[in-house]
This record gives sequence, C-alpha cells and structure tokens, in this order.
Amino acid sequence: MKTEGKVEQVSYRLVRRRRSRNITVRVLGNGVVRVNAPYGVSRSAIEQVLRDHKEKLEQLIQNQQNSRHTYTDGERFLFAGAYVRLDLYSGDRNAVTVEDQRLKVTYTGKAPDPETVCRLLKEFYRHSVAVRIEALLPYWAERLGLEIPRFSVRDTRARWGSCTAKGTLHFSLRSQVLNDEQLSYLVLHEMAHLVHFNHSKQFHALLAQHMCSYRTIQKQVFSVQQESQLCF
Repeated sequence: MKTEGKVEQVSYRLVRRRRSRNITVRVLGNGVVRVNAPYGVSRSAIEQVLRDHKEKLEQLIQNQQNSRHTYTDGERFLFAGAYVRLDLYSGDRNAVTVEDQRLKVTYTGKAPDPETVCRLLKEFYRHSVAVRIEALLPYWAERLGLEIPRFSVRDTRARWGSCTAKGTLHFSLRSQVLNDEQLSYLVLHEMAHLVHFNHSKQFHALLAQHMCSYRTIQKQVFSVQQESQLCF
C-alpha cells in the first residue's frame, strides 16, 4: 500500500510492506523520499523518524536536485563504468553511439529539447545493457545449476533489479552505468533469488560462494545510485 505525506517541508511516499521489520528511509534519484514501514507502525512514529533526520534528508534532496542531468552538450554521463561526454550533432537520423569517450547523440531537424535527448539516451542504455546482461546469464546459470531465465530491462529508478515468483528477472536500464564486475554481481544477485527467494543467510552464503568480494562490489553499486538516474 502506497500513500503520500508531508512533514514540514519534506514530502514523502510511504510504502507499507508485510515483510518489513523496521522503518527505512531513502531519497531516490528524482529527489522523492521513500519510506518503507511495517503495517503495525503508526504514521506519527514514521513522521517522527523523518523529523529526527530532517536536516540530513533536506541535504540529500538538495544534492539530488543539484546532480540532475540537463541533457545539454558537454555534460558528463556514466556509461559502462566510465565517464563519457555528451556531444549533440545534427544529422539525417536520430541515433546514439559511444566513441572515444564521447556519447554522441545525432538528431534530425532543430536542436532537440532535453526531454528528447533523455528519451534517446534511455533507449540506448536499455539496448546496451540488455546485450550485456544476455551475455552474462548463461555464465551464471551454469554455475548456479539453473536454466537461463527470462529477463526484461525497464525504466525503473528505485531498484537495480528484481526477481518475480515466476522466475523472471527485471533490470533497470540505468544498470548500464555499471562496469563489467558490478553488472556481473547484479546478475548473480538476481539469479541467486531463483535459488533463495529472500535475503536469508543462505542467500548471502550463495553470493559469497560465487563472488567472495560481493559486499565490496555491492557498496560500489550503491555509491553510483545518484549518478545512475536518467530522469527528466
């Protein structure tokens, strides 16, 4: 269940989850404050947590707003673990390529507005990361003793990936910002849910068995959360 609320100047989105044990607060890439909480916790208790961390939340929101992409010529983007410069070119068709640390967007007609550039980049990131994920799935399927699962790439901001009860994996198109090691960890993480559909000790033991440095890599993935957002 999702509801909206506001504490002083901080607006938030409350998500009630049966599996949640504690109140967790997270500032998403678009500046939205998301609160996860169990059903038994009162709204007043939740809002008190937000008041206790008001200054930190406001600073995080401001940082997110300052880091939002403008989709203008010369801006830097993270792509496959490296920074590339956005270059806009007029041409005979809309296209996006990466060459010599340049993220080249070719457009037709008048100079595109930032929303159009954002849309072109999202589609390019979606296609690029789908190719990389498809190459990783057989590798981890063999090591985990699984069939190669179905997957999709979506425009999600809150999660890097997810696994459904029916065994389908979903990945965010912003996963394209990750380097090869980080993306491999992400694929392993989601495929491990096909063995343990939870975050139990057994699940983490399976990750450690196949990638001993997974906790370090996981922190690296979380550290680029802010830079990974492709929102307008």
